[in-house]
Amino acid sequence: MTDQPPAMNRRERLRAQTFREIEDSSFAIIDAEGVHALSIAALARSMAMSAPAVYRYFPSRDALIAHLVTLSYQQLATAMSQASEGARRAPRTRVRLLVAAYRDWALRHRRRYGMLFAERAGDGPGQAPAQTPLDQAMGLLVDLLVAIQDTAPAGGTTGDRTLDGQLRQWAQAQARPATAPRAATAAIVIWTRVHGIVSLELTGIFDNRTIEAQRLIDLEIDNAIHFLTAT
Repeated sequence: MTDQPPAMNRRERLRAQTFREIEDSSFAIIDAEGVHALSIAALARSMAMSAPAVYRYFPSRDALIAHLVTLSYQQLATAMSQASEGARRAPRTRVRLLVAAYRDWALRHRRRYGMLFAERAGDGPGQAPAQTPLDQAMGLLVDLLVAIQDTAPAGGTTGDRTLDGQLRQWAQAQARPATAPRAATAAIVIWTRVHGIVSLELTGIFDNRTIEAQRLIDLEIDNAIHFLTAT
């Protein structure tokens, strides 16, 4: 017999419902006007609540935004993981699907995407960022690149001993300690290049031009995989 969680009483159900409504209303404000427009007072007005009532759920605006950032990371990571599922697909195809999901989510949630990478209160200089659910998706990208590398007779190092050491530390932080530096490099290059292209795309820099952002992204993926598998 499996243990079942105790059923919530009416008060707990109402609190959980209000919590979800706070999340939804907060995202609605961010999607419409940007994170700068989100305040406890603005949120309370949109929900026909008093500000003190909202403070019973979140002690400050910073705490609310931190929660929304974590939730957004979870949604982005889930979209990436689901898009790349399917063991029958070739690893190269799954890499493309994972990256495409990253871009699609960013384009659908432009202001949430900007919120994820904005500096926030409490982010001190030199302070290491906390691990996020996106790191799980990053780990999946590493695994796919390792699978690609395993099919090619390529060397495992970059040729730069200092960089190789840094890459091994990075792989350790991703819970992938056995990852060769070349695979770690390919993962970082793909993510940074894609992030850069998507960020520029969101500013409208490619609007009314003949350059297609997705083609640039595909080229960067191909270049990273070529580096990974080159002898």
